[in-house]
Amino acid sequence: MKHAGTESRYATKRPWRHFAALIVIAVLVFGAFWAVEWDFSTFTNAAKGERAIERAGDLIASFSNPDFSSEWLERSWELTKETLSAAVMATFMAVILAYLLAMGASRAVCVGEESFRGRLRSFPLRSPMAALCALCRLILDVLRAVPDFAWAVILVAVLGLGPVTGAVALGLNVTGILGKVYSEFWDSVDEKEYEQIRALGAGRLKTFLYGIRPLASRSVQSFTLMRAECAIRNAAVIGAVGGGGLGAEIMYQIGMGKWGKVTTLMLFTLALTLSADLASNFIRRQLRNDPNHPRAVKIRSTASSVARAYIGVAFAMCIVVWSVWFMGWGNSAGPDGESKNYLEPLANLTSGKEVKKLKFFEDLLKPDFDGASIGLGDPEAVQKVHDAGKDVQLFSEYGPGSFWRPAAWEAWELELRNWFVWRVIKSASVPLSMAIVGTLLGVLAAMALTYPHSLAFQLESQQFTGESPHPLARVLRFMQMVLARGVGLVSRGVPEVMWAFLFIAFFGPGLLAGTIAIALHTLGVMVRVFSETVDNIPYRRFEQSFRGSRMTCFAYTAGPISWKDWMTYSFFQFESNVRMGIVLGIVGVGGLGFFFTFNFEWFRFEKAGTYLVVMVLLTVLIDRISRSLKLSRVNN
Repeated sequence: MKHAGTESRYATKRPWRHFAALIVIAVLVFGAFWAVEWDFSTFTNAAKGERAIERAGDLIASFSNPDFSSEWLERSWELTKETLSAAVMATFMAVILAYLLAMGASRAVCVGEESFRGRLRSFPLRSPMAALCALCRLILDVLRAVPDFAWAVILVAVLGLGPVTGAVALGLNVTGILGKVYSEFWDSVDEKEYEQIRALGAGRLKTFLYGIRPLASRSVQSFTLMRAECAIRNAAVIGAVGGGGLGAEIMYQIGMGKWGKVTTLMLFTLALTLSADLASNFIRRQLRNDPNHPRAVKIRSTASSVARAYIGVAFAMCIVVWSVWFMGWGNSAGPDGESKNYLEPLANLTSGKEVKKLKFFEDLLKPDFDGASIGLGDPEAVQKVHDAGKDVQLFSEYGPGSFWRPAAWEAWELELRNWFVWRVIKSASVPLSMAIVGTLLGVLAAMALTYPHSLAFQLESQQFTGESPHPLARVLRFMQMVLARGVGLVSRGVPEVMWAFLFIAFFGPGLLAGTIAIALHTLGVMVRVFSETVDNIPYRRFEQSFRGSRMTCFAYTAGPISWKDWMTYSFFQFESNVRMGIVLGIVGVGGLGFFFTFNFEWFRFEKAGTYLVVMVLLTVLIDRISRSLKLSRVNN
């Protein structure tokens, strides 16, 4: 009897969700290669391979002569400041909105029910607060599901061309991103760690302020700074659809074939990314208040520790104030080098005149679901479609009982092609497939690169190993870390769209170029957060388990401790990569993004609205699956 009880106890502790996640990943990878056509002929066809190498050589040669003329450098510097100001404003706006929405979207903050168990806990209509939580989650889903480039396309009609359009478009998308992750970080805090505050009679707000928020503050700060860096890179891309800054000029110069100017602009983009990386590290050091952290100063008064936090916040606020000043009065984009008030369209929104322009997009909110093709809606329209032979006769040849026959599935698919919504859903397989394969490749590469990228295991390992490395060994470790960090910086510093342009020149338009672009950028982003997670672990944890090898300590201690955070970031990056796969549709990859842009530009707003609906549903589906499998650390 005791043996059976022991078996039952251990069975309940088996991490079945992890195994389920691995099965889901395997199925998704198989589906990604089955659902869409992948063109590997560049590797299998010698003639195509030679042409690809020749094109790549020409492209590299064209990038070897950047334009460093004083006039162009001055122009590039102005565009860099424009991009930075847009990204900072977007992040500042997003942090405020995301914090408020995340408080509603977090079950732990908004709903509570720490003692409530069972399936009913996930039912959104069980209480008014649970319904509010579900509503806030849906709002965040919509905000992040619509890519920033789509927000920019819509907002250009209201705010016009310029960096403020890019800032607002980025801000809306980043709000959805930050709000989702904030709520998940707060929900991931173990309820036992703040149950004493609840026992003292604290309400939901006080429990959040004094219990949940402090316990998740480090993760929230780290992710916010990471998204600020991503916003800077995205601001350099969103200019292609009206957001101004480096992106608009890069796309224009690419169209003109002036690769020397493009090279200079990309160098400025990399420099901006590196500067953002250094600035975020400075803010992290100021906000770090853990006296047990190995890089924390041990001898410091309370006033000094508090002052450092204020210095970090003041530094961030100074950047925000500068960005507002630059947008309004500090730029030289006007005639004869005068300043241009980019904030004026935002001020005009208060009058209501600019909002009326949105009525031009009312049709976008009336998606075309093509009900006539499946026998729904106006009888005359249904009959007209039937007479034209364009309606869906799903079981005309094979009944439901023939599901085991491959020919039946082919016949059903041919019939479903008559339905517009089915064609929209099929177009979603392109960004989804790129995101699945690209994320998997990028995450695996990031895991392999985290060890040489880690400051703790390369330069500060003596603090937990007790070794005294030879100076030459220290130099080699330093060079190894610099190389790894250089790879990561370049990978994430060049936006996915720019990577896609480069690989399209080699592979030609298609999924392969977009997938490799996503994988490279994922590598750069993930190795950054993976190594940061490792470096934030107190070194005493490593010291307790060290057995003579840094690599072994990393594999058996740092990896398992960091695994939960790694999976959180990875699954979130997958969702982000799905949106990027949609964006890549505008540069020749195809799929959902391409068809949305095509219909939008041809004023088919009802059809474009259908593609937007699928974008939102795709994001909601991914989010709910990850939550149900606890892949995003949410304990509900």
